[in-house]
Amino acid sequence: MRRKMKDLVSENIAFREDGKVQSLDVYAPRRVNMGIVVIVLIMMAFGMVMLFSASMPKAYTSQGNSMYYVIHQGGFLILGFIAALVITFIPLKAFDKWPITLFVYLSAVGMALLTLFTGSVINGARRWIFIGGISIQPSEYVKVAIVYSIAGYRSFIQRMRKKGKLKTERFNQKTFDALIDITIPGVLVMFCLLIVVLQPHMSCFLILSAISAICFLVCGIPLSSWIRGTAILLSVTLVIGGVFYLAMPGKRKKQLEKNFAHVVTRLNIFSTMNAEEEEEKTADEDDTYQIEQSIIAIGSGGMTGVGFGNSRQKYMYLPEAHNDYVYSIICEELGFVGGLVILLLFWAFALTGFMISWQADSLFTRILTTGYTTLLTLQAFLNIGVATGAIPPTGITLPFFSYGGTANFFFMISVGMILSVSRSGRKRKTVKLVV
Repeated sequence: MRRKMKDLVSENIAFREDGKVQSLDVYAPRRVNMGIVVIVLIMMAFGMVMLFSASMPKAYTSQGNSMYYVIHQGGFLILGFIAALVITFIPLKAFDKWPITLFVYLSAVGMALLTLFTGSVINGARRWIFIGGISIQPSEYVKVAIVYSIAGYRSFIQRMRKKGKLKTERFNQKTFDALIDITIPGVLVMFCLLIVVLQPHMSCFLILSAISAICFLVCGIPLSSWIRGTAILLSVTLVIGGVFYLAMPGKRKKQLEKNFAHVVTRLNIFSTMNAEEEEEKTADEDDTYQIEQSIIAIGSGGMTGVGFGNSRQKYMYLPEAHNDYVYSIICEELGFVGGLVILLLFWAFALTGFMISWQADSLFTRILTTGYTTLLTLQAFLNIGVATGAIPPTGITLPFFSYGGTANFFFMISVGMILSVSRSGRKRKTVKLVV
């Protein structure tokens, strides 16, 4: 009973002359941010409808069931929705424990290593593992785990410093702080990134690098730690990387270089699509086919589109129409208006998520909300950038719209964490109650 009263009443209490309470400030009740809930539900419903339209020809041709991809996607989304619902009503303090943070990080590294050594090779990349006939992409878990690990680590360091620990007399204190703030977590993150790169999975590497940098930026790390810690981290990376590469057998070096050949190809595709002179084109027609078909699909839609279900490009003209290029099909069927609605939904999600982050009551909750909001919106805008030819092809899916069970499940986990922050990790307003 006392805990409930403490959770409701602040310390600001005014008394009358007779000693009775005159007024008191009462905390506003804890509520989930309904803006995020509505936006995500709209994207889930809209995404399922458009996935059905985009995937129908391929599903019927390859699986004999036009609903195949929708059914699979729906199953993962339902599981993700249930998980997000559970997470939403768990107090954030329950997550801010160093053993949980350590487990999340080690499990992410373990799954990444498992994929690297035993994963199935599809389209020249080892990114998937199969469990019970279901393909799982562990890199999607790694994205969620990295944000959580950084938040948990920084929160743990903050608690230690408040207790007067993490001080040293043997070394320069600022250098020691830089090691703790930047170098050590930087090495741990880069080790995870290295495993992802070796798969190879460059799109995941880029997203992980970006969200890790954003998380570090909102940690409130002093400038001196940034300068010293980054210098040490770069020095360690260059030395270890150089030794590792020089000691590598020639056969392994060639294999490593071969793994990154697709990066050069994708850059050539981008430069060719934007080349004005014929001699500037470095990619052949087979390489540029996919992005050309994507642009044709978007251009065919015009202002209002050719009509829902009437796309022509999805009939095997545009590869991965249900996956990486679902945005192109949306623009073809619903036109500029449909494409703009998608952009506005993700902008609204970003603004709402960052507003929650701004109101966060702790470092842990601020990093979590910023990281997960950045993850979903960055991935969305990168996918749209690829579909429109604004950036080189990267193989990034559109959250809640592209087919991808593992990805959408962990996107829902991210949403659940944001909602949990909105409910129990924000600064609470007070209302004056006159007795």
